[in-house]
Amino acid sequence: MVTKRWLFLAGILFSAISLAQTGSYFLSHFSPEQDRSNTVCYDIVQDKRGLFYFATQRGVLRFDGRSWDQIRTNGAAYSLALVNDDLLYVAGSKGFGRINLNDPGLETYQPVYEDPQAAFSFQVNTADETLYFLNDRNIFRYQNDSVNLVASTNTGWIALNEVFGQVLVSSDAEITGTLADNRVEPRTIFETDSITLIFAKRFGDTYLLGTSDSRIYLYGKNLKPREIVLADAAYASASVIVNATWVTADLVALGTLRGGVLFINPKTGATEQIINYSTGLPDNEIYAIACDKNQNIWVAHAYGFTRIAPFLPFRSFRYYQGLQGNLLCAKRVNGKVYVGTSLGLYSLEREDFYEELIYYVDVPVKQTGKSEAIKKTPGPVEVKQQPKEKGGLFGFLRKKKTQTETVQQPVDQQRPAASQKVRYKREKRVKRILRASHYQYKRVEGIDSKVTGLAVWKGRLIASGLSGAFEINDKTVRPIIEDPVRFLFASDNLASLIVSTYDDKLHCIGLDKNTWKEDSLISTIDNPVSYVFEEPGAALWFCGIDRIYRVSLSGKAPLLALDFELTAYDWVLGNVNQGQVMFATSAGFYSFDEPGRQLVHIDTLERPLVSFAAGSKLWFRDEHNWYVLGSADQQKIRLLNLLQDIRYMTTDANGENLWLITGNNELVHFNTARILPVETTYPLLLKWIEQNNTSFTRASFLRLDQDNNSVRVEVVKPDYIGGHAVEYRYQMNGLNDDWSGWSVSNNRIDFPYLPPGDYSLAVQSKDIFGRIADMEPVRIRVLPPYWKRPWFYALEFAVFTLLVFASFRLSNRYRFVSRVLSLLSIIILIEFIQTIAGSTFATGGGPVVEFVVQVGIAFVILPVEGFLRRFMLRSIEKRIAE
Repeated sequence: MVTKRWLFLAGILFSAISLAQTGSYFLSHFSPEQDRSNTVCYDIVQDKRGLFYFATQRGVLRFDGRSWDQIRTNGAAYSLALVNDDLLYVAGSKGFGRINLNDPGLETYQPVYEDPQAAFSFQVNTADETLYFLNDRNIFRYQNDSVNLVASTNTGWIALNEVFGQVLVSSDAEITGTLADNRVEPRTIFETDSITLIFAKRFGDTYLLGTSDSRIYLYGKNLKPREIVLADAAYASASVIVNATWVTADLVALGTLRGGVLFINPKTGATEQIINYSTGLPDNEIYAIACDKNQNIWVAHAYGFTRIAPFLPFRSFRYYQGLQGNLLCAKRVNGKVYVGTSLGLYSLEREDFYEELIYYVDVPVKQTGKSEAIKKTPGPVEVKQQPKEKGGLFGFLRKKKTQTETVQQPVDQQRPAASQKVRYKREKRVKRILRASHYQYKRVEGIDSKVTGLAVWKGRLIASGLSGAFEINDKTVRPIIEDPVRFLFASDNLASLIVSTYDDKLHCIGLDKNTWKEDSLISTIDNPVSYVFEEPGAALWFCGIDRIYRVSLSGKAPLLALDFELTAYDWVLGNVNQGQVMFATSAGFYSFDEPGRQLVHIDTLERPLVSFAAGSKLWFRDEHNWYVLGSADQQKIRLLNLLQDIRYMTTDANGENLWLITGNNELVHFNTARILPVETTYPLLLKWIEQNNTSFTRASFLRLDQDNNSVRVEVVKPDYIGGHAVEYRYQMNGLNDDWSGWSVSNNRIDFPYLPPGDYSLAVQSKDIFGRIADMEPVRIRVLPPYWKRPWFYALEFAVFTLLVFASFRLSNRYRFVSRVLSLLSIIILIEFIQTIAGSTFATGGGPVVEFVVQVGIAFVILPVEGFLRRFMLRSIEKRIAE
């Protein structure tokens, strides 16, 4: 009895409750770069632009979905508050301040009040557009750029919350009061004063209140708290609830100190899911929790940050206990999930945990001889019974006393003969009471090596791999073939299984009176076959290393071999899409031209980087996105961009939902029938412009000198669903009127050289759903050298005019000087003309091209120079002669 009880306890603590094979919420993990990763996060907020800010030991971290930026503060940052969804205030170890923009537009920390009495301010909150800062001794109010100390205590403040415009504060002395003017007035919200309010989270006209004893309440306008009776109250209490956030009106996330995150229905208290270490969370200790604008939950822990997505149509099946090895294939059959790995085959089984109720009853011993009917008074019997305990799954963890219940035992109403005496014996009775259920993977006995394929044939599950092929029943495994299998094809339209083995043979295996027998061996194909598919009612297709074979089912032209130049191909897949036989290779797509009996390249489809086929659908990913042939709905399939390195894909029994295995050994079920989440789109932002080692962030107009005209620009589109898959393109009007190609790396744009002129930089982004966002253009002016600027032209013209005037004035008395000034005037005039011509006919090329242009202009104006020189000299000579 004791052993079973401890096994029951261990099983419950080891795995969270699960009433169906539904999988766990989809998780994404984020971590700053190595030099910023040694941080503890205390608070998380998101602004209206979509940027996240994290209060850490090293200051404030900013995250845009792609990169992390550090905003240095004077010490550690403990709490954050956004005012008007725009201005960010920070409470920290030195006091409190705010994040402002400096002249170049960079975000910097500006102290508001840093004083020893405000040191270690660990909370900031707002009420009626007034800020309140809290440390363990003092409460400060910040309003109209003025800071006031409004309340102090010797016992230690622990929390400050806003509830319907009022400020509620709690202390270590188990006091919860209302902050009024410059004092705290005691206020009773709960049944007893010993309950301390820890947090209050608002959703519409309802607050979620959390207390120091890990109890949760709903608090509405009637000002009467209603406790939420948690289905797993014992687990919540043992885990210690420290914070919470609303997701929707029907879903709340509770962050705990040592139990991960509990998702509950606040109306019923039912547990929707528990996300902890057993379901993929890196650590069970939750430092901070927040809900973003897309109803995803962000939690901070010792290993970085995790985003939990309750409404994405992905569910993870990797983290149920018992699964071992590298995942290779998966299938759901008759409601049960099977997974093939490098170590064998596993099935996801429900395991029920029972508590045994033991009691004893007296039963009469059968007697021989006559008996007469008498009445016997039933006697009381003490029965030891386990107590009934409320509190959900972990309710048994509470202390309880053994209860003794007196029951009346039924007795035989027959009295034996007077000469005989009735004898009784005590018999043990055991009653099993179901206390909990959870799912875990169990190995399917009889398959001890790698399983690479799962197929369903006429309602039977077939597993194939290095040990051969097997029929899987609920409790038994029946061998079909014992040779290592490369590929197995099963179709309900065929009477046999097609099995390609590692000895390069093709086997046809069928059922004969419930016995597996090999019907025939396809000996006409001597190529290793890695994929087989069916052209319904017409033919079977076999994909080999360098050749594709078509085997007709009608008997006409039974075998057709199509050669491929497959030296560069590493895989070939095929299927039938809308009656057309198609093939996908690493070099492109091909269709089968039946009249011409040849393969034709399809140039309207991009070359696939990876491809999967099942049934009538073919999924592939090119350089930019995921697509599916055989379905009109391309929008949902774009969500596959969230998963990195998909290496296995197949359909569920309904032919729509997908089973996916990724490069990091994650098993994901994609329910394509679920409605896509409503995604808030964020603006495309100019992150910074770097020029001459100086960064700017709010420069809509940039003026550069030609000597320092290299420019680097970085933009970002905040996106946390598929941020790594967001693509960018740009256009620099004035330099090149064509748009660049779409690329995930085009968010960083480098212009090492810009000729003098005016430019306008336009940037666009495209997310995984194909939505395009535009950024306000950035205007850039590159100034020419000073000798090419208008003011210098004007100066040259003025000097020329002055010299001409001087040469004529001095021609009578200073003939030599007059000639020199005339020649100098001609030189300046020619230079003036050449400069204007060079600016007018600027090519935008490099220095060599500009030099060639200048030489050409010099040759053009050479006759003009000769004419001017002769004209001025004759004028001077004439004036001297007069």
